Amino acid sequence: MKMKRLNLIIGKKQIAIASLTVLLGAAVAVNFIVQSGKKELSDPVKEVGSNYGDMEYVSDNSGSTDGYFASARLEKQQARDEAAQVLSVMYQGGDMTADELNSTEQSAQNLSQLIASENAVETMLKAQGFEDALCYITANGANIIVKTDGLDEAGAAKIKSALLSEVEVSADKITIVEVK
Repeated sequence: MKMKRLNLIIGKKQIAIASLTVLLGAAVAVNFIVQSGKKELSDPVKEVGSNYGDMEYVSDNSGSTDGYFASARLEKQQARDEAAQVLSVMYQGGDMTADELNSTEQSAQNLSQLIASENAVETMLKAQGFEDALCYITANGANIIVKTDGLDEAGAAKIKSALLSEVEVSADKITIVEVK
């Protein structure tokens, strides 16, 4: 019986995949840092609880919302486009194994589903009467930014309900940011 010998030589495709993975991770990290440093937020109004309507929400009273949502959407779209481009380059690399192709295809499907879920939540929130909304869903939770003149418990419950209709996120991983 012949045993297959493991090939421990690192090839071009492994280096390319590792480089693109690091690039994708760096793009996501830069996007997160840019988004979290964009606005200075006040302390949370209410602590996160385990009840349905309880969650953390913060308020920004700076009054400078002109263009904020448009700018944030543009940055979000650019980050998504970069991630899609990285996945496309990986997929079209030509010398990938079937497992690597399946993994890349799964990543592309996950990215597509994530984008669709974020868009559905944003659309639902606008339909519920919020002036504007942005949704960021990650493996670590969800951040919702809404433009409103005042967020009460009922509004926070609407936001949570819209989010949970699309994805499963624990209550302590949901952050709602109010922009006036």
